[in-house]
Amino acid sequence: MTDEISFGNKMLVGFLRFMVIVLVIILIAIPVCILLDFLGILG
Repeated sequence: MTDEISFGNKMLVGFLRFMVIVLVIILIAIPVCILLDFLGILG
């Protein structure tokens, strides 16, 4: 029983960590894409 709970918690923590990493990448990528687009227009 405890093994199943700990396994579920590990899955949940891993999933949440993955989601946070994806959100951070998206938040970083948006201004970078905007900047590259702006520089591309200036170039």
